[in-house]
Amino acid sequence: MADYFQEVTSRVYLRYQDLLEESNALDFDDILLKVVELYQEREEVLEKYAERWGYVHIDEFQDTNIAQYILAKQWASVHHNICVVGDPDQSIYAWRAADIRNILNFENDFADAKVVILDQNYRSTQTILDTAHSVISLNKQRKEKNLWTENAAGLPVVVHEAYDHEDEATFVTEEIQRLVRENDVAYRDVAVMYRTNAQSRPMEEALVRRSVPYRLIGGTRFYERREVKDLLAYLRLIQNPFDAVAMMRVINKPSRGIGDRTLAELARWSREKEIPPYAALQIVAETERDSPEAVDGPASAHPFRKRTAGALLLFLGLVNELIEISKTESLSALLDTLIDRTDYKPYIMADEDGEDRWENVQELRAVVLQYDELKSEHALASFLEDVALITDVDELDASDSVTLITLHAAKGLEFPIVFIAGLEEGILPHMRSLESGNPEQLEEERRLCYVGMTRAKQQLYLVRAFRRAFGGHNPPSRFLADIPPDLVTQSKRAAQAEMVTPRRYRHVSRDDDERPAIPADSFAAGDRVRHPKFGEGIVVSSEPSGTDYQVVVAFQGEAGIKKLLLSFAPLEKIGA
Repeated sequence: MADYFQEVTSRVYLRYQDLLEESNALDFDDILLKVVELYQEREEVLEKYAERWGYVHIDEFQDTNIAQYILAKQWASVHHNICVVGDPDQSIYAWRAADIRNILNFENDFADAKVVILDQNYRSTQTILDTAHSVISLNKQRKEKNLWTENAAGLPVVVHEAYDHEDEATFVTEEIQRLVRENDVAYRDVAVMYRTNAQSRPMEEALVRRSVPYRLIGGTRFYERREVKDLLAYLRLIQNPFDAVAMMRVINKPSRGIGDRTLAELARWSREKEIPPYAALQIVAETERDSPEAVDGPASAHPFRKRTAGALLLFLGLVNELIEISKTESLSALLDTLIDRTDYKPYIMADEDGEDRWENVQELRAVVLQYDELKSEHALASFLEDVALITDVDELDASDSVTLITLHAAKGLEFPIVFIAGLEEGILPHMRSLESGNPEQLEEERRLCYVGMTRAKQQLYLVRAFRRAFGGHNPPSRFLADIPPDLVTQSKRAAQAEMVTPRRYRHVSRDDDERPAIPADSFAAGDRVRHPKFGEGIVVSSEPSGTDYQVVVAFQGEAGIKKLLLSFAPLEKIGA
């Protein structure tokens, strides 16, 4: 089976490379590889550029891949002046092909390099630094360093155990409101971080219920919205008419009477002739120009009926017109002409959310205006290059709202107050790393936790849920067990609620986390109950849950429906 998948993967890769070549295009990986290959095959080219650049400086070196490292060594091959800055403890992008060995092996490859340890931290309190170090220090693939700061020791790290994911979100929201109310904190000072995007849903719901403004980083990004992607595809097609992906996206947007069957036939015919769709349309144009009186049937040189060919050639004419305009007009004028010639505004305004979509188009135009100072021949290419590098973090603004963000996306950012949710086995560290049996994956999870912790400047909260809807009962994360007790404090809310946080965590398996059985008839549907936090409610059901019993209660007011384990929930019958 493994051989089969390897063969399929190989075929897909080769076909993908063929399509890139047909479109006269390179992807990001190829840009790197082709340069490395060029230097390896043409020694005079390498010497030219290695001689030109006397000094090579690379930041975020822990995030480089093998090709980038080879490229760096090639550039430094003449003058041998290379400086790299990086932190192996923040290498969290192995899934993007980043290789931590690059920074770990740098001293071996450059034996005369001088190592400067940047161990003074200007962001966090010493308590936060000590807490993060206690977690990361157990990794083997790292360079030891002890971060210190001239900042104050700061407050202890707050650890909170919630009952479930909803209770976790409620605690985070209520604590944010308390900090804003009592501690002169602004919403924009707070970030809530999590391992997976799925964890954002209960957080969003809790924030909405309590009217707390928030910004979700990692939702539908601006440059991923339909209308923005359409216009970008047009611009990419103007820049490179052989871009088959861009052409097939917009050839019938707005509708030009070019149906799916025509598009499929165009794709089939261009593949058969081993040319991009733009070149295929040029053949259609030449055929129609040479045989203007042909009957309405497939021509000998192309497979389209005359009416269909006419629709295709109208699009080809539009593209060619826009290409010519791009050579002389500003980028904003080009975009305005594109929108006008395609009737794009009426097209999107016909949608229910047309006003919002048109605002996105206006926002895109505001970005494009920044490139009007460049010469026409450079503006479009520069804009498209910059757009291709934009990430969620680049869209982060300074509005007064709480930031919801994954730990991966948070790298490089900082906030006065940080909540990290989901400190549980199977969440952080993620289940994939636990099931893989690969210690390197577990070390990356530990680095991910470290990165999240060190985003905090003044206050750090580590939050876990006893159970989750998609994961059942979850033991606390092993990373919590690594933190010395004198660095943490239990949240006041947890101390007053049904769950008790031990002073010291220990890593346990699910089998170890058993609770004593409770009689099934303790509560029954229809019983009126009282909970010290949620108030009064009515029991909906009571069912076995492992060695425990789960009671579903409909509470009055905002609390709503809660699922409670009897071994934890101090439920009291009332009116019996």
